[in-house]
Amino acid sequence: MNLNERWGMVGHTWAVEALEHAIRTRRAAHAFLIAGAHGIGKTTLARALAKRLLCTTNDSPVAQNDLFGGAAVVNEPPCGECRACVKNAKGVHPDVMLLEGVPSRDFYNKNGSTAPPRKSDREKRILLVDQMRDMEKWLSTAPFEGKYKIGIVRRFEDANEEAQNAFLKTLEEPPSHAILILTAQDAGLLLPTIVSRCQPLNLRPLSVESVERALMEKWNANEADAQLLARISGGRLGWAVRALSTPNVLETRRAALDALNALVQEGRAERITRAEKLSKDSSELPQMLETWQTWWRDILLLASEQNARVTNVDYMNALQSHAQQLSIEDIQRALNATRTAARQLGQNANARLVTEALTLRYPRGG
Repeated sequence: MNLNERWGMVGHTWAVEALEHAIRTRRAAHAFLIAGAHGIGKTTLARALAKRLLCTTNDSPVAQNDLFGGAAVVNEPPCGECRACVKNAKGVHPDVMLLEGVPSRDFYNKNGSTAPPRKSDREKRILLVDQMRDMEKWLSTAPFEGKYKIGIVRRFEDANEEAQNAFLKTLEEPPSHAILILTAQDAGLLLPTIVSRCQPLNLRPLSVESVERALMEKWNANEADAQLLARISGGRLGWAVRALSTPNVLETRRAALDALNALVQEGRAERITRAEKLSKDSSELPQMLETWQTWWRDILLLASEQNARVTNVDYMNALQSHAQQLSIEDIQRALNATRTAARQLGQNANARLVTEALTLRYPRGG
């Protein structure tokens, strides 16, 4: 069994090897920041790292596995069979806490408070300062079973500034047994003081072949579905797996691309009207802009005669039409504008103003 298989990872071999080397040489950090697009495998890698650190394969007196000192590792964790590995696989290990938006009712009952009303899905994703303080208290106590307590915070870009600042103290002076793993779409969306205290791991998209093979071998997808999803996933295996099992993922993508294809053929007044409609559901905008970025990248590839790397192959006719009519400069400006808009939304800018400004920057296509 190779290293990736032991860790339970598909792809991202360089990241797994880097983490394994850091653990074996006792040079791992107390805090990690795993960055990359949504669905690319950040949380999967965070969970795999937790499993690797808590595996009891090396708990014999002959080979103590100490992350920050001690004897060298001599066997091959994570074993996947010990009590710790089984608990990690079920998500019930007492020394692992996964934090994300929408804390459970138990969280508020324990703190003697009432869950605040949240109007939208975006608000539900926001990590609150009370959640950060709760994790800080949890980390300050000794581990229950393993050598470490591991706190995983998903989508840290959705933590408001107050919550990020509250977490700084733990990052600056972590308990000796604490390991912190943050995931975020882009490190640029976080406070620089947070980023500087973490060991960064920027995950890159997987190859089309890797995603296609994994879908067929591990998720029993038929060949046709696997080929299509592998191409339109943009190398994000997590997205492809969700799309395979959840039809509305593809429906949402199709609606986003249809809206963009129509938008570039509209005039100024129509674009303002469309921007207003799109911005009403601000929770969907980040995913929509991520999809729009794949559209403009595809047009840029076609304009540069790199057809083989196109992602949205089921929209090839529309993409080729735009590639023939628009200049490379216009396409690049549209792509850059979309990236800028996505970053602004991540910084809680006004959704309507961002969307309206973006739609007016797009070139007119046919």
